[in-house]
Amino acid sequence: MADRRKPMLGLRKVWRMTSDAPLGQIVDIDPTEPEPVKKLPEPPAVVIEPAPVANWRASSWDLLTGLDVIDHSESIPGELFDKLFKR
Repeated sequence: MADRRKPMLGLRKVWRMTSDAPLGQIVDIDPTEPEPVKKLPEPPAVVIEPAPVANWRASSWDLLTGLDVIDHSESIPGELFDKLFKR
């Protein structure tokens, strides 16, 4: 069965939930006008630097007593993954 409805040419009201209105709101939509594309700003680059070693005594103490390494990240960026595990 074919849909024989005519396309709407004027404004139409739509209930829309967005981050600005989490409970929703009625918005007028013009089907002839394309919706603006919101671009998210790129986050600033994070520079990871190794922890400096104070001197040979501190390094020897770490080796003697053990060192706890904790990884707080849950994922590795794609470029870094490719650099580390390139085949």
